[in-house]
Amino acid sequence: MKCRITLLTLSVATVFTACSSAIDIETEGETLMQLSRDWSELAATGDMDRIMAGWADDAVVMPPGISSLEGKTAIRRYVEGAQQIPGFAISWEPQSVRVSASGDMAYMIERNMTTVNDADGNPVTTHGKVVTVWLKDAEGNWKNVVDIWNEAPPTIK
Repeated sequence: MKCRITLLTLSVATVFTACSSAIDIETEGETLMQLSRDWSELAATGDMDRIMAGWADDAVVMPPGISSLEGKTAIRRYVEGAQQIPGFAISWEPQSVRVSASGDMAYMIERNMTTVNDADGNPVTTHGKVVTVWLKDAEGNWKNVVDIWNEAPPTIK
């Protein structure tokens, strides 16, 4: 009898512990969308160290028209090169987010706008459709692990 009571007590405690540590998927999604918005604003500052902090060490970036960039070193070279292009500016806005039930992986659908000057010095803006994949690192911070986009028509507002 004591064994059954102990087993029942342990089972109930396990259920309560599991329930009390449940992941709030909606809050995680809102946090991640705001993180993406903040990262977009940060991109305009040119602060490379802070910009690079958004990617995981083993992140993969897949820009249109070129090979995939694997790891922070390759991504940093790409971002630094982009910042040297006359008239370069980039911004993005998350459209939706899906967070895993475990709360440690997510993907977002986003839109971006990239501007560079043409040969005559006139700004030309392209719009992109974006998918980003995010993981939580060992410290519980969201990091971008996959970033892929292609051209899209401008959003009508």
